[in-house]
Amino acid sequence: MVVQSRDLHGRTYEEAVKKESDYWGGEVVKAVSQGIPFSADMRRAEKIYVDRGEGLPQKQAFDPKAECIMNGELYEYIFSALSDRARILVLTCGPGSLSLELARQGHRVTGIDVSHKVIEVARQFAKENPYTEHFGSLDYQVADLNKIQLGMHKYDFVIVWNGLHHIMCIDRLFSKVRQALKPEGRFIFSDNIGMQRRSRLLGGLLYFLLPTTVGYSTKLRYVFGGAKKIKWEMSERSPFEEVSTDEIPKLARKSFRIVQEKYHTCIGYRAAIAGDSRIPESLKYPFLRFLKKMDDFAVQNGLFRAHHVLVTAEPKSFVR
Repeated sequence: MVVQSRDLHGRTYEEAVKKESDYWGGEVVKAVSQGIPFSADMRRAEKIYVDRGEGLPQKQAFDPKAECIMNGELYEYIFSALSDRARILVLTCGPGSLSLELARQGHRVTGIDVSHKVIEVARQFAKENPYTEHFGSLDYQVADLNKIQLGMHKYDFVIVWNGLHHIMCIDRLFSKVRQALKPEGRFIFSDNIGMQRRSRLLGGLLYFLLPTTVGYSTKLRYVFGGAKKIKWEMSERSPFEEVSTDEIPKLARKSFRIVQEKYHTCIGYRAAIAGDSRIPESLKYPFLRFLKKMDDFAVQNGLFRAHHVLVTAEPKSFVR
């Protein structure tokens, strides 16, 4: 199979895939060395601090309570949309938080990611899982989603959480997902569809003004040229970062009939603001709830364009 040509920063496709796999694997290993990240286990997650790496602002915080405030209703939407004991495929599963939680709810889950290290961590957390009552099944696989074959009519649901923008051959993957779904199956994904400049500026201003785990002197250095520098640094680490962001909505409609769309997150760097904010907890979480309400209000009233969307879709070829 020939993978479509894209700018991979001077790397061959195989080199870029290895770089992508190694980078995210290293990030996960680094995170679990500090505790239990939300990305690996929703129920047992701890607040942890992880160095972003040389060339990026330090230090990154992962706060499970903040994550639940900002995105909890999205997770609940996904859980409520599923039928009992469904057969579910989770793509770009990462260290397995969503896959593990779905299996705990009795579903038969397969999680796929490109990184061997990431899948090793996911398997370890599945092995250590203390919540075994009503557990369904859970299997993890390593595969390149630009080239994968998913079979025909195997799954009740295919779910992707914030990973499609890393897939270069996104049109091909959507076609494979359509084929893999059962006739009445559903495709559910939440992903980045591109941030407006004014959203980036507002989020950047909030991040700069608020006390965070990244000091003001460091933040000041990133005010001038910082966005370009961070983007360059991330592309060096993760060659497929935002490789298909702008194409996701259009290509999703090509293969699927959209059943429901929920646009969300219009304040730039909202996850970083929520995680990195160094405010006393008595003030931090009420502030984040207020920020979430303001974000939702701005999206719902068209004041800002959301840069994420949660989509439920069905295969076009099976629409009656």
